[in-house]
Amino acid sequence: MSVKDLHRQLQKIRREKISKSEKYSPSTVTLQVLGSGVPGAPASLYVSTDHSKYLFNCGEGTQRLAHEHHLRLSKLEHVFFTTPTWKNMGGLPGMALTIQDTGVPQIKLHGPKGIVDIFDAVKRFAFLAHLTVTEADCDEKSIYDDSCMTIRYVPLIEDITTDSDTDFDQATIVIDNTDYYAHEFNENRKRRISQQYRTNKLSKIETNLRKIRGCIAYICKLHPKTGKLNLEKCVEKGVTPGPILGDLKAGKDVTLPDGTIIKSSDVCDPEIPGPIFIVLECPSEHYVESLISNAIFREYQCCCEEKNEDNWPACIVHFTPEKVIKMSKYREWMEKFPTSTQHLIINAANNSYSFEALHQIQHKLNLVHPTIFPILPDSVDNNDHIDEGQDEKLRIHRAKTLNAVHLRPLQGLDQTTQININRKDDIDKVFNLDGFLDELAQLQTEINAKSKMLKHLPEYPKLLILGTGSCIPSKHRNTSGLLLRIDPETSILLDCGEGTLGQLIRFFGKDGFDKVLKSIKAIYVSHLHADHHLGLLSILQQRQCITKDPVFLFAPREIYSWLQIYHLKFEHINQLFNLIPNQNLIINSQKIGDDIQEKLKVTLKIQQINTVEVNHCLHSFGVSLILTSGKKIVYSGDTQPCNYLVDLGRDCDLLIHEATMEDGMEKEAKTKMHSTISQAIQIGKDMNSKFTLLTHFSQRYSKIPRLPENSNDPNLSNVGIAFDNMHVSLSELPLLPLFYPILRILYSESVTILEEKAIRRQQKVELINNSTR
Repeated sequence: MSVKDLHRQLQKIRREKISKSEKYSPSTVTLQVLGSGVPGAPASLYVSTDHSKYLFNCGEGTQRLAHEHHLRLSKLEHVFFTTPTWKNMGGLPGMALTIQDTGVPQIKLHGPKGIVDIFDAVKRFAFLAHLTVTEADCDEKSIYDDSCMTIRYVPLIEDITTDSDTDFDQATIVIDNTDYYAHEFNENRKRRISQQYRTNKLSKIETNLRKIRGCIAYICKLHPKTGKLNLEKCVEKGVTPGPILGDLKAGKDVTLPDGTIIKSSDVCDPEIPGPIFIVLECPSEHYVESLISNAIFREYQCCCEEKNEDNWPACIVHFTPEKVIKMSKYREWMEKFPTSTQHLIINAANNSYSFEALHQIQHKLNLVHPTIFPILPDSVDNNDHIDEGQDEKLRIHRAKTLNAVHLRPLQGLDQTTQININRKDDIDKVFNLDGFLDELAQLQTEINAKSKMLKHLPEYPKLLILGTGSCIPSKHRNTSGLLLRIDPETSILLDCGEGTLGQLIRFFGKDGFDKVLKSIKAIYVSHLHADHHLGLLSILQQRQCITKDPVFLFAPREIYSWLQIYHLKFEHINQLFNLIPNQNLIINSQKIGDDIQEKLKVTLKIQQINTVEVNHCLHSFGVSLILTSGKKIVYSGDTQPCNYLVDLGRDCDLLIHEATMEDGMEKEAKTKMHSTISQAIQIGKDMNSKFTLLTHFSQRYSKIPRLPENSNDPNLSNVGIAFDNMHVSLSELPLLPLFYPILRILYSESVTILEEKAIRRQQKVELINNSTR
């Protein structure tokens, strides 16, 4: 069956299920906090019914959270956005790529007009062949209606006049006639790009420079629930068992064979009114006046002249930032709703764990080595926020991931479901593994012996692994990201998949994050697959809060069209980076001026940076960095075995190479233009690398990749496995091969499963070979 046929079949099954459920109003409706908004996690609300699923806001990390906590995005068809910002939209492209593979035929975006243009911007790297994306008409007069609820759109208007529509566009671009792509701001803060690039890439953008703005609140009212069917009344009126019982229960009147008309209201209990919930974001103080003066909201407040308790909301979800919530005007507006209304706050002032699995795996790995696998800080401690609890006028609740508000049946807030991290339990489970303690004692002896030789070696450079998974994020592995820490003040980020910012925040905590973010002087993007750069914008935007110095961005020049479209249509980002295309850094044929080269050397504390094209998709690159200390570090990006990379990395101190597939899957690896573990190791040997670090594992190896059969092979003595949140100096790399035996015990269950799958796969190959002889 072809991929196209498979998608058609999945979509057909989906349509059949939906058509069956549309006859009835859903019996269960729950609002669930998917992302609590704490630093490092998205702010998102998942609405689940027994018919369908809805999502309000979709920041980076949304699909990773949904995957870990078993919230099914495969039934998603509508996504609602309060504002058109990367904070709210950053998880959408990656999620769309994932759900189209599950048979979702289409999604509809609700939000400020033009929000669907985000997919025009990302279409170069987010190819949606089997998913149709449409945009709802969210005019104030429009109402969305389906079998579950009706939704009113309430636009909020910014109360100031800005000149931001004229401070970007073509005024920020100065054209020259060179083929020179080292983009810098000159003294007038204007950017140089080539005439050729402008003609080919920006002409389509220039035809529509309208900035997508606005803010929309959503008033959602569930349809009344049909009363319970009274079977005694049905018998009294002569209704016999059969399909007509379902019609009566669904609220339809029926005609019996003798011509008698039976009304649904005659045999059913009274219907139950549908509760109301409101979702809103007041993104700044400039929107507050529009919110509090809007007459639509007064219909739902208890101060309304015509009081209608059926219109009183059961819950209001506030994505509003804390500084606005603290405004007296905003609080007075909240107090106009009845005291029965629960106010759920989803913003960065919350204090909550979001991801559980990454803490659990770190607790286990910390036993292997306490500094290479450090314990992650507790959740960000925020004290500067409005207290949770119930006062005389407001019932305020600070959202925690998995908290729920049950609307049908109407049971209100449920705080029993939230993430709790228990390090002791995680450690106890490890200590109970057969042979673990004995192997741990042996490992510590070997580490102590080797550490004596490493004791006087420098702490830097260090490598922080932020993501080791390929394609999509999972609960154990984020997508590609590595932070090369040259010294405490200077770092280079090598690829930044979705959620990279969150990984940094969780690793360094509130106290250390700002310093590390400021230390990032350059970001390198190996190629334009989504899992390697969808975290870029959030890094750029958060870094702007720390320093106004633009970061050097090394990336394929083709990235510029995506960044420019986003800049023109959504948020201003051009001032946050200086683009130097990877094509201009090709070894022995660099096309950057001496002044730029000198600035790179001083700023990044490097002697050289060189690239080569590698065997993956079009415009894929490997990179070599020679530091001022003389250390040479090579990063493959995604690639099949590549001789150009071997030449680039000759005699390097560290090769970081992708190892997407296990041995025995060479055919699959070649089809997807990736490397197997042994192929990656061989590349390291061919270039005479002192050490090879393997990363970018298929998510089928969610906990540990399948190593070559003999992990004591001398060929593995200078090969290590990368794990998320591993923090290792170059001088500590020789310790990593010592971990293989204990890792096999730590992940014995996964190792056994992988071995069994490999045996079955080999048996299948042998059976096919025998049948063709």
